[in-house]
Amino acid sequence: MEIHHLKQFIVISQCGSINSASQKLYISQPSLNNTVKRCELELGFTVFLRTPKGIKLTEKGTQFIESAQKIITEYKKIEDLSSIQNTISSVSFIYLSYILESFLKLQEQGFSFSNILRRTQDSQIINDIISQRARIGILLINQLDINNFINQMKKYNLKFLLLFESIQMYVVVSKNHMFAKRKSISIKETQEFPLTYYTSMPEESIIKNIYNSHISLKVENRDELFLALKSNKYFSLLTLTEESKNPELIYIPIKDDNFKMSIYAISLTTTSFTEKEYEMIEFLKRTIHFL
Repeated sequence: MEIHHLKQFIVISQCGSINSASQKLYISQPSLNNTVKRCELELGFTVFLRTPKGIKLTEKGTQFIESAQKIITEYKKIEDLSSIQNTISSVSFIYLSYILESFLKLQEQGFSFSNILRRTQDSQIINDIISQRARIGILLINQLDINNFINQMKKYNLKFLLLFESIQMYVVVSKNHMFAKRKSISIKETQEFPLTYYTSMPEESIIKNIYNSHISLKVENRDELFLALKSNKYFSLLTLTEESKNPELIYIPIKDDNFKMSIYAISLTTTSFTEKEYEMIEFLKRTIHFL
């Protein structure tokens, strides 16, 4: 049993149910339930009794939680003495400006990262997690691609945590593009026009495959994307925050309800997030505001 297991048991006792605790801890309910069973087997006694109304502590479970709280208190004192208490383990993330800016703001508050890997492709991020080059990966997934994403997570024995759901997508064009005066637009209306996109779009993505690959343009970075858009020929598909808007471009909301994005944090199923990693996740959710 490790220190993070003690913290999980304490949270479960405070929440009164494994389901509520799993949401607070950003761990799936089955995974947390398996952890409890494994730790109880190691302890040799039952900590929680399952009831229709949730869980309750056994007599030994009450004593265990009291001891665990004392251990965590002493452990926190040791953490406070450490010079690396604000260090967050390595993170691999899709290269979007608003995610990078949020990380930079977090560093301004005294946090540091052992490694930050900016990636342009989902496959690179997944490989970083599998090879343990990074503990946490952050991916942007279209709702149309969610089944493929879930299958990948199962295939590579990874778990995922939803950070942002149903993010509005925009068609992005230059001020002189034929779409520029539109107030909203559907995906169907854009299908016959040339798309330009980051290499972050997976090869098997449904988004990519609904457009004509012979007239679409793949670019390597943000500067190349804006250069292509300014030619007045191409459009792109992006999520948007107030800080990421470019005054030289026009952003037209896509009106298809099923054509939205979500952002997930992924990790190995054996990874339990540290307190600082939880703080990082909460910071991202507080500081990134989508339009």
